[in-house]
Amino acid sequence: MRTKITILLVALVALTGACSDDDVDEAADTARDAAGTVADAAQDASARSVAEAYRAALLSDESDGANRRRVDVLQETADDLPGDPEILGIEDADGDGADDDGRVELRVDNESSCLTISEQGDTDIEDC
Repeated sequence: MRTKITILLVALVALTGACSDDDVDEAADTARDAAGTVADAAQDASARSVAEAYRAALLSDESDGANRRRVDVLQETADDLPGDPEILGIEDADGDGADDDGRVELRVDNESSCLTISEQGDTDIEDC
């Protein structure tokens, strides 16, 4: 996300090379405002989009699909999520290393989405 913002800022600066100082200042202000808007939108991500990002990260892991329910894999993936979502439901009461029910709840503000992972590693997202 920051890379895209940086590219946008560089492109705007390059395009303003032939402009007056006032135009350059206005373009720079516009770029800063746009970057701030993008950053705010990223922080305000919905629970569904965080759940989708969580699922994508789990699916991109090269390991066997059944390993997607491993508590360490679920926790490491949760730790890498952007923002500060609340993650609930990663539990291993029987000590076998796998999440007990394969259901992880992701909360952002007042929203929540649940990611369910089958024993075979298939995933589904729904509202909780």
